[in-house]
Amino acid sequence: MSDERFGRLYASMRKKRLDAYLSVRPSNIRYLTGFTGGDSALLVTGNGAFLLTDGRYDIQARNEVLGAEVIITNRKYEEAARRLRLACARRIGYESFWLSMESFRKCSGGKAERWVSGKDLIEPLRMKKELREILAIEAASVTAAASLLSVLSLGLDGKTERDVAADLEREMKRRGAEESSFPTIVACGASSAMPHAIPTWNRIGAEWPLIIDFGAKKGGYCSDETVTIFSGNPQRPLRKAHDAVRRAQEAGISSIRPGVTCKKVDACVRESLDRSGYLKYFVHSTGHGVGLDIHERPALSPRSKDLIEESMVVTVEPGVYLPGIGGIRLEDTVKVTGSGCERLTFLPKTETLLI
Repeated sequence: MSDERFGRLYASMRKKRLDAYLSVRPSNIRYLTGFTGGDSALLVTGNGAFLLTDGRYDIQARNEVLGAEVIITNRKYEEAARRLRLACARRIGYESFWLSMESFRKCSGGKAERWVSGKDLIEPLRMKKELREILAIEAASVTAAASLLSVLSLGLDGKTERDVAADLEREMKRRGAEESSFPTIVACGASSAMPHAIPTWNRIGAEWPLIIDFGAKKGGYCSDETVTIFSGNPQRPLRKAHDAVRRAQEAGISSIRPGVTCKKVDACVRESLDRSGYLKYFVHSTGHGVGLDIHERPALSPRSKDLIEESMVVTVEPGVYLPGIGGIRLEDTVKVTGSGCERLTFLPKTETLLI
């Protein structure tokens, strides 16, 4: 597995005419080598691949790493510079978004002209998921959905947003998740009109709707799902907004198939919201890739240049946010098949969720 992934990286390096590549993004390093620790760098040269980390991770690295030689050092960037000299590397690619200026200074040794700043070469390799990756995402989705249903079954009245977020994250861990994919969003009433609301001490039950955006991580892979919940009969403006978001999400999911541009999927969602008069209340992109990171390529956005391909895993998450009233967001994670897509998340989105 690692050999095949490294082979694709070497092919990308040859295409860019690179003699070496330095990766410091943790999820990229894990993808290529299996290493789950922190404070590391992966150097890939014509002489081989080297995982550079310090003594805290010695045993862990030697147990986990495949496809790379483990080098234990307290001066990993200086060691990278030394190995680049040994490899006579003249053009060196690196993850400029992830490498600090100080670290770059140490490994470039004052010869910055040899270093080629550019896009992450490894993230594109991660866009199409292998079967075991998809199964890990699906397992994380099952754990997350079961955890939310368990929390809801105990009732929400009197609990605060923070209570529900903490209960859900604890339940996901109890059911085998390593951690939550991201800080859980629980937002009720007017707070639900903020797409990235932070849970507060506001009590649930006095105001609706309630948005819960949540995910679990299993085997290193993330899940991502959002539900919007009401109590009793929702107000007419919220019912209309929910119906508009539901139809927009269905339009987006229906448009996903190999060969379609990510921009087109986003456009289908926006066209649906425009027809219902809610486009101006949609303030973020339609979706994103999910894998070792909760947000990775491809992006379903107006600016995306990516194509949908079979075995990609993406979210479709339109939302309408009405200031002073509340918000609606419906999100599913789907895998792309040969002719369309299939959901990897499980909770219903076609009807208003009532508790």
